[in-house]
Amino acid sequence: MNKAIITLTKGGIKLGLKLLDQYEDSVLYVNRKFDINHERVKKIEEGINKLTGAIFQQYECLIFIMATGIVVRAIASYLKNKALDPAVVVMDEKGKNIISLLSGHLGGANEITLDIAKKLNGNPVITTASDINNTLAVDTLAMKTGCAIENLKDATKVTAHIVNKEIVGIVSKIHLNINLPDNMILLDNNKTTDGFKGIIIITNKKIITRSLIDTVVLRPKNIIIGVGCKKGKTREEIVEAISVSLDKIERSHLSIKHIATIDVKRNEKGIVDAANYYNVPLVIIEREKVLKIEKKFEASDFVKRTIGVGAVAEPVSVLSSNEGRLIMKKTKYNGITIAIAEEGGA
Repeated sequence: MNKAIITLTKGGIKLGLKLLDQYEDSVLYVNRKFDINHERVKKIEEGINKLTGAIFQQYECLIFIMATGIVVRAIASYLKNKALDPAVVVMDEKGKNIISLLSGHLGGANEITLDIAKKLNGNPVITTASDINNTLAVDTLAMKTGCAIENLKDATKVTAHIVNKEIVGIVSKIHLNINLPDNMILLDNNKTTDGFKGIIIITNKKIITRSLIDTVVLRPKNIIIGVGCKKGKTREEIVEAISVSLDKIERSHLSIKHIATIDVKRNEKGIVDAANYYNVPLVIIEREKVLKIEKKFEASDFVKRTIGVGAVAEPVSVLSSNEGRLIMKKTKYNGITIAIAEEGGA
């Protein structure tokens, strides 16, 4: 997680440099009147408010060494929602109190606060109700399981039940290797939901929830999209092909882990832009790897003559997955070929 450490005072610089040494992925921003010879130290040229706006989405975590009031005013106009906002941590220049201010769960501010407090022997200040009551918020569960939250309002409702010590059930299509509080119960097909106040469903399958109980859906990142295409296909065309494919097998786009393609298509603009559209990595598979397994898949003589391998979408989706299985064989959409693999459960 890349971090920006921001301070305005000489005392803050001393602490900032200490944190800079502790976190190799960090950059320290200091008042422009101080000259510090360090490759990861930058000057604040136009004031704290403008700096905050410039870097707010550039870093995953902002660590301010200054008064909380200054920070609140600096970040206020840049806040969107907890799914998009970076983690924000505030601390005094002595390192006595380290405060998790923003995006405690999804952004990881609580975890960073605890880590900094341990390194500095300081006092971590965490105010999220689920943490101080030793329960498990929905967004924390999502973070621990690598899931996306389908609806943040639903997550808030279910988390309220958890914090209030009411019984919440979990229906999961993936293995959960985490400790659950006593009021969160894994459900199977034989267990009723009588007396339950909320339900958490973990699945990549498209579902319609019509429960009288507050329900939130978490999407595990376990869907791999393999893409091959003719030259010049646009982002819109490829996104449409992926969307139609996901609808066909009733899977959610929120469960896409990455898009995969062959090395000769690494700079194909439509594929690159489609990965950016879904905000997922683009994984490139070398032809040599495909050649080793291409006999397992239906091959095209034309594709073989053109790029040296007879299949693209199916082998790249399987090769780039963690022991995934094909859940949709290659399907053609006007010069675009899509195949889909799934890791683990659904």
